[in-house]
Amino acid sequence: MLETSTAGTSTYARHRLAWLDQLAYELFRVTGRSQLMQCLWLYDRDVNRAALVQTYERLIALSFNRLVEPSSLPWGRPRWVAGTFVPFEQSSDPLPRSRLLQWANQQARAPVDPVIGPAGRMAIQPFDDGSTAVSIVGSHLVLDGMGALRVIAAAVNGTGIPNPYLPQGARGRLSGCLSDAWQILADAPQTVAALARIAQSDWSRLVAPRRSPAVPAADAVHDPTIVELPSVVVSVESRVWLACEQRLGGGMNTLLPGFVASLASRLGRRRLSDGAISLLVPRSRRRGLADERALAIEFHMMNVAPEGLTKSLEPVNAARALLRGARKSQTDVLTSLLPAIALMPRTVASALVNRLFDYADELPVSCSDLGMLPEGLARIDGAPCRHLLTRAVDVNVTRQDLERSHGHLVVVASRYDKTVSLCIEACQLRPAATTVDELRLLVSQTLTDFGLEAVIDA
Repeated sequence: MLETSTAGTSTYARHRLAWLDQLAYELFRVTGRSQLMQCLWLYDRDVNRAALVQTYERLIALSFNRLVEPSSLPWGRPRWVAGTFVPFEQSSDPLPRSRLLQWANQQARAPVDPVIGPAGRMAIQPFDDGSTAVSIVGSHLVLDGMGALRVIAAAVNGTGIPNPYLPQGARGRLSGCLSDAWQILADAPQTVAALARIAQSDWSRLVAPRRSPAVPAADAVHDPTIVELPSVVVSVESRVWLACEQRLGGGMNTLLPGFVASLASRLGRRRLSDGAISLLVPRSRRRGLADERALAIEFHMMNVAPEGLTKSLEPVNAARALLRGARKSQTDVLTSLLPAIALMPRTVASALVNRLFDYADELPVSCSDLGMLPEGLARIDGAPCRHLLTRAVDVNVTRQDLERSHGHLVVVASRYDKTVSLCIEACQLRPAATTVDELRLLVSQTLTDFGLEAVIDA
């Protein structure tokens, strides 16, 4: 369902959030949990700061630099407005090179708010070995990972779509209320149809609380304690990765889901019904830079039995074949209900989304493959960097969130030059919360099982 603004779009419909984006925004308001994307460039030298300033100025002039403006009406749809970046942070004090990922984590935890701003952050950090890192962090509520990479590449190349949004509050309260009221009326047929579909699906059953045997009742408490999720970065030579994939009889791009399924098994994220691993695979459906959707993604569930994957990737080949032949995705089901879900009480909407993705029983694992990174992205200071990373970072995650999802595992893979990079964020709560050292060990053991030589940064 593509919802974008064009020259012929009615005034009341211009720059509204798409339904999926609105739902993500409403859930963010409930939980306070921020899902961020971070791109990291590592140079073996100091960076060209004049060129970086130019890239930064181009970036903040593009459509990526936007915020969400809530409606003044109870059921009015929020809209995109022009955002702000803070001046990028430059440190003159070198850090030990071993602290690269710690510095990156610190940048990811700096304030980024999709409503009050800033829309994103950029920072530069020198290290004691003469290298320099550049970080850009942004909220997934503003743009998904592939969309952000394309916009950054457009800023580097001096192309892209200029920011089309009005400043916050520019519509005026009365004008805004009238425009939003017209939008509610225009959306009414879709909303009624979605409510009918929910009624036919027995939505009360879908949103009813459900117990899972994975967590003892005594431990299922509302714990607001913030948990910092441990993360590591794995770098593997492309030729080593491809040789392993071929040795195990895998098709193109099957080693990643096989590796992630094996790691998930070590972390205990096996489906309760049959012990399989449920891989949540996002697929980009972005239609160019003019596509205003923040989340231009379809989600598909790929089920893989983890046994024997270090000897043969045939189970992954079969699972991918089923995925290609599937007529419906998780997003298809969700999309048909969105016009109603976005208007539901947020806690009810959250329960319905959780049930659709079956967090209690499926224990899904996010497995995202960005592939070869866009041409030009690596030249953020005008010349190619040595290493380029893209990763997902979750912040403000409470223990209650992790209890609900029974842990967390997100893997983002990308390729640059002759290197495959895996950015892994994971945490299990039992018997105790996973530490960075424990995650590094589990990842190292999984790499050894696959016969992969790699460098692990943590």
